[in-house]
Amino acid sequence: MNRQNVRPLVLGAAVGATVVVLTYQAIRYMREQRKRLATQAEVDSFNTTQSATLSYGQVDHENTFSLAWEPPGRTAASGDTTLSIPEVHDSDAQPLLNLLYNIAENQARTDGYVHRGITCNICGQSPLCGVRFKCANCIDYDICERCEPKDLHNRTHLFLKIRVPLPPLANPRIPLFKPLYPGKERNASTLSWDEITKFKKDTNFEQFEIEALFQQYKSLCNSEKGISREVFDQCLGPLASGKNLVVDRLFKFYDQNSDRYIDFPEMLSGMSVLVKGSKLDKIPHAFDGYDLDNKGSISKENLRRMFKAYFNITIELVRDVVKACEEEMMANFDDSTGKPVSALFSAPIPADSSNNNAYVKAPIPGNPGGREGMWPVMEAMSQDAIDEMADNVYKIAKLHDGQRMTFAKFKEVSLMDNSLVAWFDALGTVF
Repeated sequence: MNRQNVRPLVLGAAVGATVVVLTYQAIRYMREQRKRLATQAEVDSFNTTQSATLSYGQVDHENTFSLAWEPPGRTAASGDTTLSIPEVHDSDAQPLLNLLYNIAENQARTDGYVHRGITCNICGQSPLCGVRFKCANCIDYDICERCEPKDLHNRTHLFLKIRVPLPPLANPRIPLFKPLYPGKERNASTLSWDEITKFKKDTNFEQFEIEALFQQYKSLCNSEKGISREVFDQCLGPLASGKNLVVDRLFKFYDQNSDRYIDFPEMLSGMSVLVKGSKLDKIPHAFDGYDLDNKGSISKENLRRMFKAYFNITIELVRDVVKACEEEMMANFDDSTGKPVSALFSAPIPADSSNNNAYVKAPIPGNPGGREGMWPVMEAMSQDAIDEMADNVYKIAKLHDGQRMTFAKFKEVSLMDNSLVAWFDALGTVF
């Protein structure tokens, strides 16, 4: 590389380093000025001018840069700031200057949000400026956006991101809700490079995905052995209240060594199949789920039991979604505004109340009109559908009722009928 090519690179590096230093000094000075506004008169403007001289062989090059803080008409409460950077003659340095200018301007705007009465529990900044992160599980714990990436707090706690400041006296001084992660407060275990390399080879995950999943595992792990069945059930949310065969078989799928705990390699291996595995990857595990007798083959009764469990899981998922939708609709629906009281009554008023032969609409059999009455009807209808599904599978496999289905037959039918593997994906990855 000749001198003509090196000189622009060296010049660009020097320009970048100089502007970074000057920008940092300007932002630091802005913060100091903001703190003094409460006790001194308004600051109209300040200018910082520096010169950088670069020598390379017999070439001397001098550039002058200027950062100007110009808040015309600014009051102590306005927070409006303007940064100006003059054009430079070097076209290669101008994009870098524009980038640094935008960063500095964005940071200045962010710091304009002042959370009065709030102190960062890590660096001690008071009042906290910019984005505030409040722990939702502690009584009173706040950190600023610069300390948030340090991850020094309890990893099982959640943080609320607050940009617009709350009134100082309205800030809650109580835990907003209980911790959602059942893991330990501080889990110092880490993954070695050899372990990460092995996991990359054995699964479909990349390094950063493995590291992120390990952090998730530690937030859920409540024992040195791994994730217990109790925590596994908690991850199911509303589905954890009742016992279900699909849930049992899915836990067994993760718990490969049958020790009632899911360690990290087991969790990673299971999620690799569920998240990134193909249908061919899932078929062997779905077959193991049907093999309730551990005989290496499947009976028609095994199919019926798994189909019924899958149907019940689907009913619970639909029930939960419908309930949430109804609650949201009721919360947002207001049909009484601007209407008379009589509009609340939708039933017609009979002309002669003494007429005992008035027509009364008969309710639908088995469904008296309420949503709760719908589920028993669906469950009663499901048994016939389940028997029909099992019969169809055996018909496709060309098996008689007393015969058991081998893995080869199961794979052949699964490639033609997706319903056989549907239960395996019913709950997603759980984690």
